[in-house]
Amino acid sequence: MACNCHGKNGVSVGWTSAYDQCTACARKHIKAAWSKWGEFTYEEDNRDYCSAQLRDAADHLKYEHRETALKCRDLAMVIEENRDAEFGSIAAELDALRTESRELFYADHPDAKRRLEVLKNG
Repeated sequence: MACNCHGKNGVSVGWTSAYDQCTACARKHIKAAWSKWGEFTYEEDNRDYCSAQLRDAADHLKYEHRETALKCRDLAMVIEENRDAEFGSIAAELDALRTESRELFYADHPDAKRRLEVLKNG
C-alpha cells in the first residue's frame, strides 16, 4: 500500500498509487527491507518481506530512477531464489541501496537536507 506522501512537489495528497514515482516512498520500502534483513537474516517469512519491500521500492522508482529500480528488483530476485552464496553480501547491498535512496530523496527534497544540517550544527 502506498503512503500519503507529498511526492516531489511538496503537496500532501489524499490518495497515491503504488506506481507513483516517489523517492520518499521508495526510501521507506528500502529502509524496511534493510532493517528486517539484519533482524532475521535467514527466516523464509522475512526473506519474503524483504524481497516484497524491494519490489515495492522498484515500483516507486522505475520511471524516474530506472537504474536504482533495477538494483532493487535484481536484489529481490536474489533473495527470492536463495542465491546469497553466489551473490555476496545482501546486507551490504541493502545498505548501499539505503544510502542511494537517501541521496535520491535529498535530490528531490533539498529542504529536508538543509533542515538536517541545521539540526547537526544547531
